Amino acid sequence: MQAAIRRTAVPTMLGAALLLGGCVLGTRNPTLTYPPASDSRHAPVAQAAEKSSPRNIQIFLQPLADERSDKGTVGTTRNAFGMRMADVVPKNDVSEWVTQAMKTELENSGYTVVEGKPQAGASSTSIAVSGEILNVFCDMYMSYTGQVSLVVRLKRGDAELLNKHYAGEGSAGLAVAATSESYARSLALALSSALQKFVADLNRSLAAE
Repeated sequence: MQAAIRRTAVPTMLGAALLLGGCVLGTRNPTLTYPPASDSRHAPVAQAAEKSSPRNIQIFLQPLADERSDKGTVGTTRNAFGMRMADVVPKNDVSEWVTQAMKTELENSGYTVVEGKPQAGASSTSIAVSGEILNVFCDMYMSYTGQVSLVVRLKRGDAELLNKHYAGEGSAGLAVAATSESYARSLALALSSALQKFVADLNRSLAAE
């Protein structure tokens, strides 16, 4: 009896693995968006912050430099055996995506954001935000695991107020079909988690002055 069960179970498992393997073949090309797209089927890990009352503070936001070791991909697909099958290559620029997401979070917190460095002759109390992107990657096996990490610096004039590493994780849930949209949502949730930690530190730093 047990031998018969094994004879039927093995082909079934192999068939399932081959079916899942077919689902994960081929490069995914998500468009990275922000804030995270809503999905009523799953409880979000993080969402973009609700808008706060305007603050009388202007922040100069410099583009965050992409310092990832592999700048071409933001994820991978895996088959039923956990083997890496195909790359996830975004349609849009990662640095632009992260920078614009940070701008969104800062504006939602009530700050006025100017993109670029403070101009020559600007006040010595001008607040500037800069940094580097260290990781943007979404793995998948049974579920999606999006991870984002970055270093952010905050300066007022020549004085450095903050220099810190921030990381976040996010998941679009079970990995059924390895869709581009699920990769994009997982990464947006991870970025949201990281950025909200930074904004909380920013608020505390400026309030303490």
